[in-house]
Formats: sequence, C-alpha cells, structure tokens
Amino acid sequence: MMNIKSIIQKTCFLIIFLGLASCSFDNIEEYESQETISQDLDGDKSPPNFNSGNFYTPPPPNIKRVRFDGSTSAELNLFINRNKKDGAIIEIPQNTYTWGKVVLKSNIHLEIAAGTIIKPDMNRGAVFNIGTSKNGDRLENVSIVGKGGRFTIDMCDARFTNQFIAAARVGRVDNFKLSRFNIKDRRSILNSILMIHVSGASERKPGAKNGVIENISQTGSHTGYGLVQTYNCSNVLFKNLRCEGGITLRLETDDRSMKNDVKNGTKDGGVEDIFADGIHNSRGLSSLMLSPHFAQNGKVKARRITSTSSGFTIRYDEGTLAIFDSQRAFPLTDAGRTQFQDFVKAQFAGFTGRAFRENAFKRNNGTQWAVNLSPEILDHPNRSGYITSQIGDLKAGKFDNPTASKVVANYGTKAKLKQKHLKFIPCNQWNKMTDPGASFGLFKGFEYIGPSAGISIGDGVRITAQKWNNFPDGFIQNVNDNTQPKCADSPSSIQGATGNYPDCN
Repeated sequence: MMNIKSIIQKTCFLIIFLGLASCSFDNIEEYESQETISQDLDGDKSPPNFNSGNFYTPPPPNIKRVRFDGSTSAELNLFINRNKKDGAIIEIPQNTYTWGKVVLKSNIHLEIAAGTIIKPDMNRGAVFNIGTSKNGDRLENVSIVGKGGRFTIDMCDARFTNQFIAAARVGRVDNFKLSRFNIKDRRSILNSILMIHVSGASERKPGAKNGVIENISQTGSHTGYGLVQTYNCSNVLFKNLRCEGGITLRLETDDRSMKNDVKNGTKDGGVEDIFADGIHNSRGLSSLMLSPHFAQNGKVKARRITSTSSGFTIRYDEGTLAIFDSQRAFPLTDAGRTQFQDFVKAQFAGFTGRAFRENAFKRNNGTQWAVNLSPEILDHPNRSGYITSQIGDLKAGKFDNPTASKVVANYGTKAKLKQKHLKFIPCNQWNKMTDPGASFGLFKGFEYIGPSAGISIGDGVRITAQKWNNFPDGFIQNVNDNTQPKCADSPSSIQGATGNYPDCN
C-alpha cells in the first residue's frame, strides 16, 4: 500500500506533466520570440521542411581527421590543398588568428574550436571563400562549423567601417554548411554571408545548392546590409539567425553581374526552394526581406520570424530594375533628381502612368542618381537604347507565392528606418526619432533611428499567425500598397544627433 508521501509525489508529478502538456506551442513560440531563439529545433519538434538533415549530408564517419598547427591564412590554404585529395575534417585549435581569403576545397570541413577569434587580414573581400571561382568543377561537401560552441569572426576594427569586407562568400558548391559562430561588425558595407552568382562559370545556374546556414549571430551591422544576402542559390535552409542592425536575411536578387548574364539569356539567377526558420532582428530594418528586382525566383517558406525594436519584421519590395545616371550627367540636387526622372521616363516612348516605384535616390555613396522602374513601365513595349544598355529586355522580378508563419514584432524605439518609411510613423511619435545625418560617413537622409513601424510592409508575402507587442495606438500592423500615410511632416523636422558606432569591446 502506497504511503502518503509517495501519493503526494506522484500527484505533483502528474499536475506538472499536465500543466506542461497544456501549454500550446504558440505560447512557447511567443516566449522565444521576445529575446531568444532555440538553438536547435531539429527532429520531431521541427516540421520536415525545416529539418537541417534534409538539406545537408555530413561527412562520412571514416573521413580522416587532421589538426592544423599553423597560424596564417597562407598556411591554412596550403594545409587545405594538402588534404583535398581524399578530403578531411580539419580541426582548428582555439586561438586568435588573422586570416583572409581562405579558399575551401571539395570534401574539406573546418571544425573551429569554441572561443576562437578570427580577424580579417585584408581590407576588401571575404575571410572564407567557398566555390567563388568561375574555373574548374563545382565544389562538393564543404562545411565551416564551431566545435564545442561558437567561434567569432571579429570585423569590428575601425578600419573596416564602410569597407567591402565579408565573413564568407558562397558560390558554386553542392552540399554545404555554415554553423555555430558569431560575427562582430562595425558597419562594413557588405552583407557578412553572401550567396553569390559566379559570372563566367560553365553551368547554367552558377550558385550554391543544397545547404544549411544556421546558428549564427551578428552585431554592429550597417543599416544598408546585414547578416545574409542571397543572389543565386537553391534548396537552402536558413535557421536560427540573429542580427543587430541591418537586415538578418535579405533575399534580394540584384547582383549586377547576374543581371548582365540573365539579360543576355546565358545564365539563370535568383533563388528557389528557400526555407527560413527562427530569423530574428533587433535595432535594424527588418528580419526578413524579399526583393526580387529582375529575378524570377521560386518558392520561399518561412516560420518563426521575429523582431525587437526593428523597423518591420518582414519587408517585401515589388519587382523592379534600377536605372542609373551612368554618365553622372544630372546634378545631385532636388532639381537634378526631377530632371533625371523626366529623362528616364522619356526613354519609354508613349508610356503614361506610374513610371517609378519611388523617387530617384542617390547611390554609390551619394555620387550618382538611380531610380527603380515600376512593373508597369517595364511591361511597356517601347524602350530606348539607353535603357536596354543597362537592363536589356528584363521584366520585373517576382517570388513564387512566398509564405511566413508565426511572425512577431516587438515594439521598440531604436529601429533603423529609411526615409520612405517615416510617413507610416504617427506624428505624435516623431519626437522619438533622431537623424544621424552624415555622422556615419554617409549622406544625410540615408537612415533614421526611431520607433518600430509595424509587422510588415509590402503585399507580396502571405503571413499567418502574426502578433505585435506593445505598439502604441495609431500604428499600422501591416503596411501595404494602398496604406494611407500617418504623418506628412518633413524629415527636416527630425532632431539631429551624432550616430554611435558599435561597441567593439
């Protein structure tokens, strides 16, 4: 016969069990979305489409293991080449390394010990390069992972600010993985992980295929960039990614070399079969951005997309192509902007209607005008040689019915905002905004700091199970093409303030 103590213990256990069982998955997700994202939701808890094992095959158990005892990137490249014939897992012991332009080969896997710090030794390019050459065969079976925890790629030196530097470039490779590391940035002007289009390569679609990028965090991102950008890739899972500043996962297919290849009909670009799970952004523009430009992209399926004190959680831009003032013929003034727009519209003989997605803007650090053409003008049958010299016969790009579920926006007042988004902030909230002007080394009006604006902007993504937390009255949950502005105040009314660079300590 059970004693009283045993009965009480079993009863308590039953109560706890039932209590846990009654907690819905949505409640757990809501808690995680506030500040943390689970490191690993593979297996039974993760739907099959978001299971890492369906995208990447690890090296065989009998692959040889070798230890790297050098220090420089030249020594590492030599060590990689010595082991590429049969393949190897290269163990990188904990240390501080100064590396640049490390070139991976097929069947080479880097296991980098937790606590390792890697600092770039160049002022342009990427620390790691995977399949970035147009020559030779595509790479196969490549990985860079933290062992026993995370390592750090430290790009936070002041000399990298506004420089073209990245953590990794990934191109012509099948079966790849990047996992378990942190990136410390100081507003460099490339996205830290680039899924590139390799122009001049032999295959029809020269981009990455079948891979996983997961469990990576970044701080100090430039507002115009962020953690990952995809130009050309297929069947890739992006999972448990966090970024402070910028955009965490930018599905923006606007590479110039890819545009030239696609407009000539020689190559296929863009992305297809993209899965995103556990993507978070704080103090940036958005967590997930889809911007097809000219590319005819495939399927995108996303879940657990969250933000805290960011402009939006999801941003969708309609397909467009940019036309540049290639000769820099128009002055960089308000009058010059109008003159350039009138000139571009006149290149489509007989067109009437909406010619541009928005007003012309300055590119290349404010040295020339560019304007994004609307889908309507791109469908017009007449275009001049000036236009075809830049975009050929390309039309507006698109995605194939992208979806996102469990989307959460947490309000804050340290979001990064573009000037075109300011009108969706209620006028009584504009006193929470500041204008850093040119204090970050860019032109005035490039960015603003202020309140989160909403959950999403743009009409292109079908969103389900969305929540927004702690937004004051007057904000708009989902901004679409027909949304009326909330405020017509001039950006010149926003208080100026010196921008603070990321803390590298």
